[in-house]
Amino acid sequence: MKVFGKEIGKDFKMPPFLDNFFGKLLPHKNNEELVTIPSTNISDEEKVFELSMALPGLDKNDVQIQIEDDYLIISGHKSQSLEEKNKNWVRTEFVGNSFYRAFALPTNADPNRIEAKMKNGILDIKVGKRPQAERKTRIIEVA
Repeated sequence: MKVFGKEIGKDFKMPPFLDNFFGKLLPHKNNEELVTIPSTNISDEEKVFELSMALPGLDKNDVQIQIEDDYLIISGHKSQSLEEKNKNWVRTEFVGNSFYRAFALPTNADPNRIEAKMKNGILDIKVGKRPQAERKTRIIEVA
């Protein structure tokens, strides 16, 4: 079978616009799964670092945020089920979506000053900065 003029299974790669639209194709054991990585905007402000993550369809109860070994870890999971009953048949479908992102905290980030809010599928996180200690110049003589 040919797709975009290429034979499937012979070094076939999706065009970049399709990869961007559908998400990243990541290997999982011997099969391949379609994994969506949430888009995140990060800004370095004067007193805080701000992260905004697009999580459409999720609410705050579906999201977990934690600090582990100087990493800000954001993960989430949403499960849904649909059952249709008809005269002669029953159909049940289960759908589960999850994501996991980890961000290394900069050395001047204060893990004790983190705030998170979620509204309309956008997760906003503010990570406070530590006050910069005054740096003093010291000259060391070589003996």
